[in-house]
Order: sequence, then structure tokens, then C-alpha cells
Amino acid sequence: AFILFGALLSTTASTVPLVPTLVLAALVIGVARPVAIALVLGRAAISPRARAFIGWFGPRGLNSLLFALLAVRDGVPAAEQLLAIVGVVVMVSVVLHGVSATPVSAWYGRRVARETLAEERESTAAGLFEAAADEVPRLTPAELARSMAEPNPPIILDVRSRSSYDPSGTQIPGSLRVLPDRIAEWANEAPRGRLLVTYCT
Repeated sequence: AFILFGALLSTTASTVPLVPTLVLAALVIGVARPVAIALVLGRAAISPRARAFIGWFGPRGLNSLLFALLAVRDGVPAAEQLLAIVGVVVMVSVVLHGVSATPVSAWYGRRVARETLAEERESTAAGLFEAAADEVPRLTPAELARSMAEPNPPIILDVRSRSSYDPSGTQIPGSLRVLPDRIAEWANEAPRGRLLVTYCT
């Protein structure tokens, strides 16, 4: 679809004033879209870094092109100029996001490696928007030791985040390593009928 629109815009993009259109692109990409994404994610349980990451890349502009094309089809006044302006904005977005994809993704990856981000605690996208669950029961070390000595001991999951996990450090004997954002996936195949204990730092 982008190839077809590119062929179409190659003949129309030159008909719009370049400087005002680039200013509009800067406002849309650098201000309007990040603000809109921030409002949408206002209640999401994610870190400020994730909000910035999503706000920068955001949704692509194909829908905007489709809406502009519908205006052309329906004969809306100045629709072709609107299509050209939208096309230039989308092209600027594609170039900027294409150039920044690798360094920005690497920046976010380094953050995940150094610290525990809120979004790591959720296994699904829907879970980011759900209210926090009630406080789960906690076990003291002594209670856990007693339960591990029983005939049917609990399953113990080490759910420390990527940044806080040290494979060479201290671990509870017999614990299973499961990333916090993979718990739901693990639970689908987990054995039933046993107490489940998770621990993190």
C-alpha cells in the first residue's frame, strides 16, 4: 500500500508549499502524536520510558492517507492538496522513524537491562490497563521452608526482572526461572493442583 501511495504522491507532493508542510510534520510527529499517545496511555501501568518510546513511534500514517484519499474520491474541495500534504507528513514520519528505529530501540533495551520497568510485570497488553489486583498472600521464609518439606511442595517461580536477575547469585533451591512478562504463557502449561509461590527482588 505504501508503494502505491508513494507512486501517487510522487506527482502531487511538489504541489504543496514545502516549508509550511514540514513545520506541520514537525508539529504532528513531535507534539500532537506523542500527546495523543500519552493521553491514551494515561492509565496504563508502564514506565515513562515506555511512554516516550511508544509516543515517538506511535501508529503509522496509512490511515491518514486512506482518509485523505476518501476525500479525493468524494470530491471534497482541495482534497488533492490535502492528500499531498498528508503524504509529505507521512513520508517525513517514515524517514525519521526508519532512521531512529535502531538507536531508540537500543536505548530502550539498555534501560530494560539496567532497571526493572513497570511493563515487565505484565504478561499481556490488556494487563497494562487493568486495575491492580488485591494484595496477594505473602509467605515468610520459615513458612516457605515448612511448605517445601511437605509431601506436595509448592512450585516456586523466580520472577525477578531482567535487570535484577543474577544467574550466579543466590536462588531458592528448586525454583524455576520465568520472566515476569511470561508468567501467563507459562501458566497455560503448568501443572494444576499445587501451590504456586513467586519471588522477586
